[in-house]
Amino acid sequence: MTIDKPTKKGDKVKTGESAVEVVRYDQGVDEAVDIVAGHDDTEQLDPKETRRLRKKIDRVILPLLFAVYLLQFMDKNTIGASAVLGIIEDNHLSADEFNTLSSAFYIGYLVFAYPHSWALQRFPVAKYLAANIFLWSVLLGLQCVCTSFGGLFVLRFLLGGSEGCSTNALMLVMSMFYDRTEAGQRIGWTLQGNGVSQIIAGFLAFGVAHSSSTKKPAPWQLLLIIYVGLTLCTAVCLFVFFPDSPVKARFLSPEEKFTAVKRIESNQSGTETKVWKPEQAKEAVKDVKTWLFFLFALISNLQNGIFTQYALIIQSFGFNDVETMALNIPTGVAQILSIGLSTMMLRRFPNSRCYLAALFFGPSVLGVILLMALPWGNRVGLLCSYYVLNVGGAPSWVMVVSWVAVTTSGHTKKLAVNAIFLVGYALGQTLCTQFWRAQYKPRNYVPYSIMLASYAGDYVLLFLLRYLLSKENKRRDALPESIAHDDYGYVEKVDSSGQVTRQKVPKAMLDLTDGQNLAFRYAL
Repeated sequence: MTIDKPTKKGDKVKTGESAVEVVRYDQGVDEAVDIVAGHDDTEQLDPKETRRLRKKIDRVILPLLFAVYLLQFMDKNTIGASAVLGIIEDNHLSADEFNTLSSAFYIGYLVFAYPHSWALQRFPVAKYLAANIFLWSVLLGLQCVCTSFGGLFVLRFLLGGSEGCSTNALMLVMSMFYDRTEAGQRIGWTLQGNGVSQIIAGFLAFGVAHSSSTKKPAPWQLLLIIYVGLTLCTAVCLFVFFPDSPVKARFLSPEEKFTAVKRIESNQSGTETKVWKPEQAKEAVKDVKTWLFFLFALISNLQNGIFTQYALIIQSFGFNDVETMALNIPTGVAQILSIGLSTMMLRRFPNSRCYLAALFFGPSVLGVILLMALPWGNRVGLLCSYYVLNVGGAPSWVMVVSWVAVTTSGHTKKLAVNAIFLVGYALGQTLCTQFWRAQYKPRNYVPYSIMLASYAGDYVLLFLLRYLLSKENKRRDALPESIAHDDYGYVEKVDSSGQVTRQKVPKAMLDLTDGQNLAFRYAL
């Protein structure tokens, strides 16, 4: 189909009874548009082929993302293990300075959240992530030569800045390669790396704790050196093997690339576009759900100071340094099992992210209450309460991260929403360590009370989000068929002679936002 002159980006033209979107090719359409163009609109995918392709994608993507999260959790939490391995004494840190070092990481995370979103759109996702992981390893290694609070603060700040791209990249990649339910499951499987890292880190710290503190490197330095080596290996593997998008995945044939794009068409969010669109960023800022997710991230992460303090808390129950390192291992097991259970439940009940997040906060609430109520001499009971607490928060976070990943379309808007969400995460993580002051020890009633209050806030936000998104879905369902259910639009191209051609493509290829695309339905 040809027309006399190009229309403006986002114009709607009448075709029969439907109002269809028209977008100029050079003004930012999905990078996969050329892959799907020319294929029959009614073409159906072979279920066996899609399952085979999904498994092939899993084999490449999931191990690498799992390794990233395993190492990220280990790297950023080295400060916790190092607390009982000599870093406090060797760097002459006070209790407040130690807490501030934990905050420094998330201050860096906060400062670099928006720049990372901008860069993830402009540069190849995999290469940008690999470069940042390489930077992690350098910054981690430099901490070994620090002898004061100032040096550690600067390096922890920069470490947080470099690691700040990982969750944004994870959310982006999952929405490129998987449908909504698959993305939720795989985000959960990836974040199980946090639990596995606690097990591995526990064994490593247990072994390092037996090294003589009179020799160089000191135990905490030896632990950092081990992590540097593991992080460097992961950066190289990611750079070589990880795909930037389905369009650029070298392990996929042209036919498989088409299938990979076609199978996620129902997401109505496409893969990616390299054009930053300020109007989409503005829409993200004006969208109420953006700020509800931001508040959830902030409030829920007020609970996480306990995980920086874990070694000191377990030690305060009456265990020595070596026992403390070993006794943190079951917390990783608890997280792995609970995240695995939550992702299985999500597969069975795809639109239940709100309910599952609320359900899995329950054990955490119980664990905190027990830590406050049990007699201080009952060290086994207190330890078990700490384990119960670890059953809850991780799967709830997984549910909400996956929720954020699949409730926004428009590539720039998606990255902007991700950045705002992660700013909330970083603010919560920055503040949470400041409640754990020396005057509140050993019972820590004040930080535990703040955690309980934050759980109440989480419940309110979860159900408010579900109510608003469900209400909008019902509003769109009630619109006329021609307005809210047209899944196709048009891309215009201008050839060398100035002739304009218009090609019919799925709406997901037009890089429309969820606000513009009324065929978009929100996951619940």
